[in-house]
Amino acid sequence: MDTVAPLDSSKEILDCFLSGKFKRMDCPQCENTFLTKVYEMKCFDGGKKLSVKCAECKRLFTANTESDAWKNYVVLEKQSLGLEYFLDAIEKHQLTCVPFARRVGVLDEDGQPLDPSCIHLFTFEEPDYRIIYVMERLEHLDEADSAFFTEHVHEIDWMEEAERIKVWAYVAEHYGDELADDMRKLCKYYREHQKYLNWDLHGDNLMRQVKDGKIVIMDPFAPKMGDYMEE
Repeated sequence: MDTVAPLDSSKEILDCFLSGKFKRMDCPQCENTFLTKVYEMKCFDGGKKLSVKCAECKRLFTANTESDAWKNYVVLEKQSLGLEYFLDAIEKHQLTCVPFARRVGVLDEDGQPLDPSCIHLFTFEEPDYRIIYVMERLEHLDEADSAFFTEHVHEIDWMEEAERIKVWAYVAEHYGDELADDMRKLCKYYREHQKYLNWDLHGDNLMRQVKDGKIVIMDPFAPKMGDYMEE
């Protein structure tokens, strides 16, 4: 999946990030759940808002969203590959209950841009680089909804097929067919690649879109890294 934004907008966002112009948001839940640092999507040099110079690049960058207001987006800094696997699954299974997300660059430890071809999926290689994304701003679920998914969906990889079918049916009844179908497809993707992935979808991995309250899935996989040995 080509998740790289047009060059002009990506470079401007990376320049602002490297210059320390994005204010880091305090969200322990995101940091602990996704191993992700989150930054507000506006510059903080004298209150100046981020401005993408090329209007066409900005339009393309925010394609498939209902608003192009930068306040509705956040910058993510990750040093893990979970989101890359998720983006791959989104493309392969045409998922719809997912947030808008675009990779805007890859940086080495010194903040120098790297060619995105350095990202390799389906290996046990641990990344020694940071990946920067722009994603739409989301809200965490309330405790009741979060607890349901943690209790019933998180252990789905251990269930027999008949039990999984019951869970998907319950999710469809209470949260809609679209979300249940996307979860089923993600579980299929996990089973196809479980040599390299752990299933890690629980209540904290489901969030609501700010614009309409729709529940979307975030980062449902945990890559198996390092000297992982199959049993």
